[in-house]
Amino acid sequence: MSIKLPNPEKLTPGQKSLWRTFLFLIRLLILSIPLYMIISLPGLLLPLQSLVTHNSVSLLSLSYPVSYENVLIEIQSPGNEFQFLVSEDCTGWKSMLFLFALIFATLGVSLRKRLLGLVIGIPVIYLGNLLRILLIVLIQQNWGTPAAELFHVYFWSLGLIALVLLAWGLWLWRVGRISFTKK
Repeated sequence: MSIKLPNPEKLTPGQKSLWRTFLFLIRLLILSIPLYMIISLPGLLLPLQSLVTHNSVSLLSLSYPVSYENVLIEIQSPGNEFQFLVSEDCTGWKSMLFLFALIFATLGVSLRKRLLGLVIGIPVIYLGNLLRILLIVLIQQNWGTPAAELFHVYFWSLGLIALVLLAWGLWLWRVGRISFTKK
């Protein structure tokens, strides 16, 4: 059995659009392989966990008495002590990897523009993730752990996805792959 690929010159505009979408999705699928490799190697993200922990403690110490050991942070507010672990999933690595995959799966863009997108996009995702941690602590300190857990599980899961898609969309617009004006 052989697979016959379509001749791009013989496709209608709609078929060309579907073909480009198919190629984008195949590239995105291939670029997701590192996700599974990273998940299968425990401890690989410990340096990133340590960096996020250190940055979070530095920012939290501006408002709260805080200490940490390895990747465990403790807020020592009187009557409202709170400990949390900066796990691998708390580092934002999946969001950063997904932005990388989206940028590199996009067809017809130069390597220079892709790298520029990552140089700007990855720090935005990292800072968004730090903001997520700070807001979760703020919510926990003011409204308790159940409110912080609710915010963490629902709002910020969607929030980081939205941030990645916004960063990618702005990059697409900047490199001229999408337009918001009528043609």
